[in-house]
This record gives sequence, structure tokens and C-alpha cells, in this order.
Amino acid sequence: MENYTKEFRMQVVSEYNQCKDIEFVISKYGIAKSTLFYWIGRYKMLTDKTQYTIGDYIRLQNKYDKKLREFEIMEKAHCFKDSPRQQKLEAIESLFGQYPTKEMCRVLALPTGTFYNYRKSRLVETQYEKRDNFLKEQIKRVFDESEGRFSGNKICKKLKAEGIKVSELKVYELMKVLNIKPKLRKKRTFIQQEGKFKYLKNKLNREFNPHAPNVSWVSDTTKLYVGKALFTLCVILDLFSRKVIAYRLSSQENTQLIINTFKDAFESRNNPKNLLFHSDRGYIYTSQEFRMFLHSLKVDQSFSKKGNPYDNAVIESFFACMKKEELNSHDFEYYDELKECVDKYIEFYNNYRPHGTLNNKTPNQFEDEYWANLPT
Repeated sequence: MENYTKEFRMQVVSEYNQCKDIEFVISKYGIAKSTLFYWIGRYKMLTDKTQYTIGDYIRLQNKYDKKLREFEIMEKAHCFKDSPRQQKLEAIESLFGQYPTKEMCRVLALPTGTFYNYRKSRLVETQYEKRDNFLKEQIKRVFDESEGRFSGNKICKKLKAEGIKVSELKVYELMKVLNIKPKLRKKRTFIQQEGKFKYLKNKLNREFNPHAPNVSWVSDTTKLYVGKALFTLCVILDLFSRKVIAYRLSSQENTQLIINTFKDAFESRNNPKNLLFHSDRGYIYTSQEFRMFLHSLKVDQSFSKKGNPYDNAVIESFFACMKKEELNSHDFEYYDELKECVDKYIEFYNNYRPHGTLNNKTPNQFEDEYWANLPT
């Protein structure tokens, strides 16, 4: 029925009113009987004394539509003719493009020229608002993609890497407007102690920026809870790209955990030569079994000084960020939940999170560029 114009419907109803022959009318116009009855009920035009023409009906319909639009304008504008002028100006601007401007001004008793002058005076300000609104969307997107881990500094770097020009100050300002804050990080203090095992040498000596991949690896473990059950996460990083190259999660902290984790890294990196492996002085790293294992692979071993985490600052920083940006916001009830969370964060860290030391590139991106630029 939507394919017929009002004039056509009225013409059919008018002819039926004159001849009262249903079969004749539906045959002549090729319409269904139910359709005709529907039109008769909707467009009945006879009264006791007067028969309205099609033109009369159209004028009445237009008048009705006009009044309906007026009510819609007042309802959406949330103001009336006697409302304050500023409120009416803002209401018309909010509906600009949805209804004719002259009609909105007439309904709210506001001169059209007054509205256009108001809108013209706001054009420059509107450009700033559009820019801020765009930046808010991008900041919220990056913040959500980081799952609330990124501060304004990281968000700014990520946006610049995407070609969006913005200052760090602006990012913090709009984050405050959006009322979004990154996850908090707990501060730790350390006291350096003198070690009694002087043969455990610090061969890395805080040289955290090797010239190529597979020159220096660092490793550490951290404790994680599932309910009251304790698990150990062992991680190995390549210092060149800060990439997590291997990790394992276990219910036991023993030498076999680090041996298996190292095997994963060693095989995935094609058994590198002249490798230095650095860690703290935890018993799983200083055990004779692990030291002999590295010796068999011709891997040189290095240790932090006793009680000095700054000698292994890169992986300490990694664990701090991982807990702040992901783990501390969860209370795990099952091992699978913890494992999924660890897997997801390390994938995020290697592939999405920009790193200041890497010129705000991700670990994988930094390594890929290194291999791509090697002379063939």
C-alpha cells in the first residue's frame, strides 16, 4: 500500500462513494478488496451535510503534519516560546539540520537572523570543539585498547605513531575531562646488600642496550595467586627489543621451570651463539644443574649483585608494568583465568604497547625493522 500516493487513494475512495460498487472499483484499479476497505476507513470524506474534496483533505493533512512537527521540535528542544533566549539558541543549534531553521525559529519565537548571527560567532570555537571531540575519541580508543593500562604519556606516543599530532599536556587535559585514569602502580624500595658468592659475576654490568638481537637475555620470576594457591611465572626477555621471547607458568618454582623456559627461548631463536644470560641470584638460576645446562650450550651467565634489583631493571620494570596494567585488577579463581590473562598481556606487550627505549615502537616492530634493514 506504500506504493500509492494520497491523491490516488482519495480518488479510489471517492469513486467508491459515488458508485458503491466494490467489485467494479477493485477491478478497475487492480487493488485488493481488503486494501479498498482499509482506504475507505482511513479516508472517509462524507459528513451529514458536506463532502470534502481531495484538495481539502491534502490541506488538512499538511496542516496536521505541520502541527506535528511543531510539537516534535518543542519536545526535542526541551524549551518553549517563553524560554530564555540563550536556551532557545542552543536548542535550535542542537537540532540544526533535522528541521528547517525558519520553522524552528518560528516555533520558538526567535528571529532567524538572531540565530544565524549566534551560529556565525561560534564557528571558530566549534572548530576547537570538533578537534577536542576527535581527540577524545582517539584517546578513549587507545586507552580501551590498552585495557586501562596506558597513562597520558603512552597514549600520546601511540597517537603520534599513528600520525595524530597531539601534545602530552593535551592528552592529560582531555583524560581529565573523560575522567579516565590508568591502573595504579605500587612503589617498591630496595636495600643493596653485599653478596658472599663473589664468583657470581655481573658481566652484563647494566648494559641494557645491545647492538643486535640474541646478544643479551635477562630473566626473572614473580609470584602470582589463584585464590590461595601460589604460582610462579618465569619470563625471558631479549634486551635488544625488550621482547618476551619465552615464558612459563608453573605451580612449582624449581630449576626445571627455568630450564624448560630457557629451552623454549633457545629453540625459538635458532640456538644463538655468544649469548649472555643475566638474572638475579635466585636459587633456580644459581643451581649447579642450571649452570651446567647453560655451560653445555656455551651460554655465558651473569648475575645481579645481592639485593640490587637495578642490575636487572629491565625485567623488573616489565613485571611492574604487567602487574599495574593487568594482573592487579583481577582476583583469579581458576588457573585457566590466570593463564589466559598472562597470555593476553604478553601478546599485547609484544605487538601493541609502544616502548620509550625503542623510539615508541613495539618489541616486534623494532625487531622486524632490524632484520629488514640488514644488508643481504
